[in-house]
Amino acid sequence: MSQLDYLVTGALGQLGRIVIQKAAQRGKTTLGVDLQEMPLEDQDAIRKTVGTARPKLVIHCGANTNVDGCEKDPAAADRVNGHATAFLAESAVGIGAGMIYISTDFVFDGKQHGVPYTIDSEPAPLSAYGHSKWLGEQGVLRHARPGFYVLRTSWVFGPGGKNFPRAILERARSGQPLKVVTDQVGRPTMTHDLADAILDVAEQRPAPGIYHASNEGQCSWHEFAVAILQESGLGHIQVGTQTAADLNLPAKRPAWSVLDTSRLTAARGKAMPHWRDALRRHLQMIANP
Repeated sequence: MSQLDYLVTGALGQLGRIVIQKAAQRGKTTLGVDLQEMPLEDQDAIRKTVGTARPKLVIHCGANTNVDGCEKDPAAADRVNGHATAFLAESAVGIGAGMIYISTDFVFDGKQHGVPYTIDSEPAPLSAYGHSKWLGEQGVLRHARPGFYVLRTSWVFGPGGKNFPRAILERARSGQPLKVVTDQVGRPTMTHDLADAILDVAEQRPAPGIYHASNEGQCSWHEFAVAILQESGLGHIQVGTQTAADLNLPAKRPAWSVLDTSRLTAARGKAMPHWRDALRRHLQMIANP
């Protein structure tokens, strides 16, 4: 019996599901696990799952992504997003497998305004969530071995799950007023495009280390909201403006989180599509599931 290609964590999440679907389309054998099969705070469960599956590569999409919820219990966030990732990396090393860890723009403080963050930019997370994901990065990168990768991404959206386009459309169609922040700028990233990038890295095995994986272009959340409505035939609906401070959310967000994706583009031989193109395809998918 041939060896399992990929073990994918977070299999029920909006990214993990797409990674599994696309891997199957590429003819890869994949085992998807989520918290029910492998609780991220249970080291024995992680060790057993990895040891039993013995994949060639672990694709770690699983995480606590409740940014504001992480502020309520930073220690728990560190255990799930940080320490569990480190132990998963150790388990992968133990069976000679590679690993791809999906990290986030939240590892940066957003003060580098106007200049995209490169893979060499110094992390300085503002939130418990960002700190926990940075811990996870360190747990992977300390192994410094072929086949080990950190892929940072940003503003992820896709069919299924909670995401920004869905929230905007639901609010607009219900007739509720819309106000969206103008002072946070980043790169929206569609799960289908991100999954393709992940699987290209998995197959091509470029130099190990950090890669930034987001759709091309940049926008504010307000510009993203306006585009969502325009592309959905709801461009007549007005979108009010507000600042991040107006929201007064528990977790601080980076005001600028545009990621420099040039290393990934060079490794794949192609850039990820522009976020506006990704948005159009996303809206077509949810209109014709």
